Amino acid sequence: MNSEILRIQKGYLLIEKTKDTIKSLYETEEIMQDKEQLEHMREKEDHINKEINQVKDKVFEYEEKMQLLEKEITSIINNLFNNPKSETKKVKDNRLKKQELEKEKEEINKEISKLFIDMDTLKDTMQEHKIKYNEMEKRLFQKIARQNKKIVKYEDKITQMEKKIRKIRRDIDSNILALYDKKRQKSIRVMSKIIDGTCEQCNEVLSQEIIQLSQQKQIVECPKCGKLLYIEELDEENLD
Repeated sequence: MNSEILRIQKGYLLIEKTKDTIKSLYETEEIMQDKEQLEHMREKEDHINKEINQVKDKVFEYEEKMQLLEKEITSIINNLFNNPKSETKKVKDNRLKKQELEKEKEEINKEISKLFIDMDTLKDTMQEHKIKYNEMEKRLFQKIARQNKKIVKYEDKITQMEKKIRKIRRDIDSNILALYDKKRQKSIRVMSKIIDGTCEQCNEVLSQEIIQLSQQKQIVECPKCGKLLYIEELDEENLD
């Protein structure tokens, strides 16, 4: 097996390992907990907004009702004004109706006042909640910024490994490289080491013929898992 293909295999595996490290830095338990807490806080904010809108709708409903009452009271007053000395049943009924409507109007005013108090309370709660949310979000961004400083180093490491891999690939036979790339589309781990006569990946016991071909650095696949087999050992941290 061409040693260069082994080197790029180790390189690709190191890149994946480094990507996992980056992901773990992005998703520390502390950061994930903070993100979850912020999500709960956003849900609470939505709930408070919903309550505020419900109160606004109720106020609007009462105000519309108040307008109708005022129109009705005005109509009764006009009727009474046009019949100042009349004591007919209709006039008496109108006076009674006017009293009832004014009482109802007074009750509605009380309800509207209560609703405005509720709305002020909810707005104060929202303001306090937003302050807590912003503080929490700021702390999270600071934690992420600290992690990003670490992540940049790993990203630079990936960039350097990719450069080395591109350089190594230029020296590999195109047919071997095509076979390797085809297999890599299915799995990042294309190759498997022969250990004590078996395939490390699937533990298949290999024939002497396969082992001899591998020793001769021939391209040979495991008959069970299809990985490209090799015997040579290579330091996983070294692509030079």
